[in-house]
Amino acid sequence: MPNYGDPNYWDKRYEENEGAVFDWLEDYGSLKPLFKDILKPESKILVLGCGNAEFSEDLYDDGYHNIYNIDISSVVIKQMGERNKDRAEMKYEVMDVREITYPDGYFDIAIDKSTIDALLCGDNAYLNVAKMMKEVQRVLKNEGYYIAISYGKPESRAQHFERDHLSFAMKQFVLYPVDTQSEEQKEEKSHYIYLCKKQEDAEQRAIDNYEKVLQDIIRQQEEEAAAYDGKNSDEESDEDGSTRKRTARAVRGRRALSL
Repeated sequence: MPNYGDPNYWDKRYEENEGAVFDWLEDYGSLKPLFKDILKPESKILVLGCGNAEFSEDLYDDGYHNIYNIDISSVVIKQMGERNKDRAEMKYEVMDVREITYPDGYFDIAIDKSTIDALLCGDNAYLNVAKMMKEVQRVLKNEGYYIAISYGKPESRAQHFERDHLSFAMKQFVLYPVDTQSEEQKEEKSHYIYLCKKQEDAEQRAIDNYEKVLQDIIRQQEEEAAAYDGKNSDEESDEDGSTRKRTARAVRGRRALSL
């Protein structure tokens, strides 16, 4: 599996696919109903890991012009800046989601379309997600929203939004194509929405707990690495052979259900 946390991987991918368009998991048309009660024309919006998706462009064309797009790939940021030169208020900037350079409380909403999934497929996955979430929480206004669109189910994703250095009120939804014929198809094609509202004690929670959270994650990584080293080669082969590749897809006409 590629290291999706490596900027060199993304630079190479975007160079090889210049001119292509790819919307991770969902497009604006399928997500618009979820935004109608949250977004306002004046909302200041941060799109995390924008890639070359049309999502921000569709959002802009629907009347939301205060959009800041960041991505770790300088290649795609240059491509997207050129592609959107006629959308004068659209902003693109090379930035690592683990070290966001915008001021505290700058945004009303942060949108993550599978960027968390990419980080979780890279090295030091849990550590990097904890860093990203600390930064996202910091740049959001109180009662601002972080919205994650992910292929990860609540049992594998919710923990990352509930760590001790964070303070979010969270709601969860699932999206699936309306034309699914069975529960098995629904399970395979579902995507999950995590709607996280920043609470007033968020800054203090980060001050009090962030370093401890990082230390706990590092200790857990070390324990898991030691346990893995203790396995025999046959067990390692079995584990490697069972790894599943996941592909992102954009699907229109999806139905949302509260979990």
